[in-house]
Amino acid sequence: MRSLENIQRDWQDFILHQKISKDLDPLIVNSWRRSRPRLNPWYKVNIKKLYPENLEAARKASEKLISLARPIMEDIYQYVEGSNTVTLLVNSAAYVLDMCGDPSMLYCAREHAITEGAFISEGQVGTISFAIPLFEGVPARVIGAEHFLAQFHDLADVAAPIFSPAGRILGILGLITKAENYHPHSFGIVISGARAIEGQLIANNLLDEQNNQLTELNTILATLSEGILVWDSEGNLIHVNETATKILRLSHSRLLGRPINEQIGFPPVLKEALQNHQTLENIELNLKVGDNTINCVLSLTYAQMGENRQWIIATLREGKDIRRLVQSQMSGWMALSISDVIGESAQMSSVRRLAKASANARAGILIRGESGSGKQDLARIIHNESQRREGPFLIFNCKSIPSGMILSELLGHDEGVSLKHPGGRPSKFELAQGGTLYLQEIESLPMEAQAVLLNTIDLGIVMRLGSARAVPVDVRIIASTTANLEKLIAGGNFRADLYYRLSPFEINLPPLRERKDDIPNLVEKILRRFNKQQNRSAQFTQEVLELLKGYSWPGNIRELEFVVERAILQAGNSEIIVPMHLPDYVRIPGTGSLSFEFNNGSVKLKDIEREAVIRAARIYSGNVTKMAAALGVGRTTVWRIMKRMNLAPEQFKE
Repeated sequence: MRSLENIQRDWQDFILHQKISKDLDPLIVNSWRRSRPRLNPWYKVNIKKLYPENLEAARKASEKLISLARPIMEDIYQYVEGSNTVTLLVNSAAYVLDMCGDPSMLYCAREHAITEGAFISEGQVGTISFAIPLFEGVPARVIGAEHFLAQFHDLADVAAPIFSPAGRILGILGLITKAENYHPHSFGIVISGARAIEGQLIANNLLDEQNNQLTELNTILATLSEGILVWDSEGNLIHVNETATKILRLSHSRLLGRPINEQIGFPPVLKEALQNHQTLENIELNLKVGDNTINCVLSLTYAQMGENRQWIIATLREGKDIRRLVQSQMSGWMALSISDVIGESAQMSSVRRLAKASANARAGILIRGESGSGKQDLARIIHNESQRREGPFLIFNCKSIPSGMILSELLGHDEGVSLKHPGGRPSKFELAQGGTLYLQEIESLPMEAQAVLLNTIDLGIVMRLGSARAVPVDVRIIASTTANLEKLIAGGNFRADLYYRLSPFEINLPPLRERKDDIPNLVEKILRRFNKQQNRSAQFTQEVLELLKGYSWPGNIRELEFVVERAILQAGNSEIIVPMHLPDYVRIPGTGSLSFEFNNGSVKLKDIEREAVIRAARIYSGNVTKMAAALGVGRTTVWRIMKRMNLAPEQFKE
């Protein structure tokens, strides 16, 4: 190592004669040359310092780096304790973030204005080891007069850059001591410390990446419409997604970590497949869960996780959901046409005329009518009759989503906005591109969302949350309501300009009580569909039809469908439906909503309760609040009864 006197002489030769010694480190020479035009080497500079709040912000921005560097700095200090040194952490902007060391050297550093928050860039203090790596990207040491400014000639400092896994400089780790106390080993210690921090950064990034991948996988599994069960070769459940808990009606805590055969009874076909290590694909079977029998469609596969580890993976879907999907989506909705708008009254003739006229127009459509009157079917018919029939038909229920989430659900969001969907999520307008977006219960749309919808209709563009990118959309909007929108507008709860955009075509569906002459034709349509699905040939007698025409139908067509299907089921194997197969409240005039005959104690309370809840659910589309009000009980009571009967509000949605 060169003597401090020789270094001093080289510095003077450069300052006074611009003479460069061949013994000087090129890193020092380059720094001197950068410093000479900007600084007077004899002049004592006042080092700038961050205000406390700005220092706190800088530390916050480098919080992860500080948390990794501080233990390393303390280890270095323990190693060199008593040698009159201070260890520093400097960020990539050359501000001192953290310091630790011997009290005497900390005092010396403060005397040189080097404290937390000090700005020690090369432009501010000239040649110093903490600034050189920011220019050169390599470790540096500056001893005595190698500092460009004379005020630092009594110091020696060494520093090494800390790189991110991507190769960007995150900060500088360094050490300061008195020039006469400098030991060459300190340079290696600092470099090793910087490499240790980088290693920890890489390890943390890998761990974060693995955790993110696991979170993403769990998120994907949680949002799948299929239930996922994973258990090991010992039979212990190691993963259960949210859908599986709903299908099995068991909580995660009842399943995870427990033997699967404690909770779920397998049928012979599944036991045999597991014993013979056979895969299954879309096999319909029944699982025994406690006192419940769960009908589902199950697939089974195996994954080898190592030499001695194997996972068994089962996917399951509830049988009734698959049947409902196939029946309603494929055989029902896709086949709906204008001929399915049944009715010979002037009102229904107007409905058919407006549906035809509006199908290929670009203007908005507003369908008005009571709950259960067939608004959704009419919206689908208009879509099927339009040039957009090959495009998607997307349903968005404005009432079923909490007001605080509705904008996110409607507009979607870009990458990074949501932890739940880190890769972003398209808006409902994008998902319905080239087709129809059907907005149910439009009166429930919050004012902020109304403004967004109006803007999208007017401009034909949508901007996801957290994005500055405008996405062009070509979507037909059909809205429906059960409310008096004019009253809502007058009360300031619905935008008048949005109402005008939605209602160039306004179609009013009359309630069933005002079109009772249509009931025989509606019953015939329902019978055709049910008979086809169940391979039956059920028929209603004229007396039954007259009783149906005499009832008031507060639940409209949806209630009529329920009563017709219930009557067929009550008839058992008989294909002739007679009055005794109808519910009492329909069969016996003047009995009101519900009525039962108490002959010889033949009726049970639970039967009354069940029929009341099911009927209320049919009438109010599974809206628990409205059901509770109609039944005169609390929401909790309704939920409890439905759970006991293995019913869910979603089963009764329009």
